[in-house]
Amino acid sequence: MRWIFYSLVIANIVVAGYFLAQPKSESVANTVAAAPIAGKTLRLVGEAEQPLAPAPKSEFSSAPRQLCYVLGPYKDDLDARHVQARAAALSLTGMINSIGVGEQTDIEYWVHVPPRIDRAAAMATLKELQRRSIDSYIITQGDLAEGISLGLFHSLDSAKKLKAEVEVYEFPVDILEMGKRQLEYWVEIREVAQLTERMRERVQAGDHGVEWKLVECLN
Repeated sequence: MRWIFYSLVIANIVVAGYFLAQPKSESVANTVAAAPIAGKTLRLVGEAEQPLAPAPKSEFSSAPRQLCYVLGPYKDDLDARHVQARAAALSLTGMINSIGVGEQTDIEYWVHVPPRIDRAAAMATLKELQRRSIDSYIITQGDLAEGISLGLFHSLDSAKKLKAEVEVYEFPVDILEMGKRQLEYWVEIREVAQLTERMRERVQAGDHGVEWKLVECLN
């Protein structure tokens, strides 16, 4: 009987050792495959359910420039100023544009306030100058656009004298030496809808050799 007992004990040990020796790769693999990455969802680009929508194209619309009436050409800026005054009396905004024509000849000296940062600043400076009875107007074209013209002189001494007079009021003033050119003056008025034929006649006031034109605004 004793040998039967020892045989059963040995058989149980062999069977237990067999099962303990089996690999656990399948259970480990299943555990790894089933474990999600906490807080993350990874997906290949090719697995996207829908293609990415293309970025919308930017649409730029170039707004047409505003149209203005202009009256000219005047050979003398004083005549243009008279037109400007008549326009102001009718509650219209008149701006003087000077255009150089012909070839340069003699030297002249242009006294001016350097260009302001923008049109609003130029208008503010112009009002301050005119409040002090200083003859002036805004320069609308060229390198000195948004500056303030104070006058053209044949004599450098006269230009320096005006420069000193204006600098008393703490305005910056420069003198530009330039070849003399014939200038034309045009008065620009923005209130197109208000400027009826009757109003245009009142602004022109019988001036000869000038005409009205509807053009893109310069100011």
